[in-house]
Amino acid sequence: MSDPDRPALAAILVQLRGRVDAHFAAAQARMPEAFACRAGCDSCCHQRFGVYAAEAEPIRRALADLAVRTPVLRNRIREQADDPAHRHHCALLVDGACAVYAERPMICRSHGLPIAVADPAPRVDHCPLNFTSGPPPRESVLRLDAVNQPLAVLATLWDRAEGQGDRSPVRVDLADLAREPDPPTNP
Repeated sequence: MSDPDRPALAAILVQLRGRVDAHFAAAQARMPEAFACRAGCDSCCHQRFGVYAAEAEPIRRALADLAVRTPVLRNRIREQADDPAHRHHCALLVDGACAVYAERPMICRSHGLPIAVADPAPRVDHCPLNFTSGPPPRESVLRLDAVNQPLAVLATLWDRAEGQGDRSPVRVDLADLAREPDPPTNP
């Protein structure tokens, strides 16, 4: 049996993202008062990080779309990637909002949720702005390995489909994505 191709892997990524989004929505519906997550809350975006190449691709397409629809915004994102005043914020964060929200990576989709982390000792962690009145209900906790393990497999298969072989999955810094030149548009 051969490895899946990129379109099949992209569809699996969409499914995985949908499951995390549904888990988040259910957790918020269960205890809306426990979540500070809302438009304008961007404290989880005050960092820089990388994503697997499989997750970088939809972000790259969203940035190319911005270049066509809103070139001023696209240029601002590019400038923020190297702006020392913005170095402790995601380059895709503009005026407190994600410029590519619909295509945000898995790490962003899970921020705010209570997550079960097994490394080094099992614990539940969450944003300090959330669940300030008590612990989160068990059914709201996202097992991080249940997301990270399939994402890592998907990333490995994605890279293999790109001819990268069996090495560790390629990571792409979001600031590097922000800096990339836009693809030429078709006249």
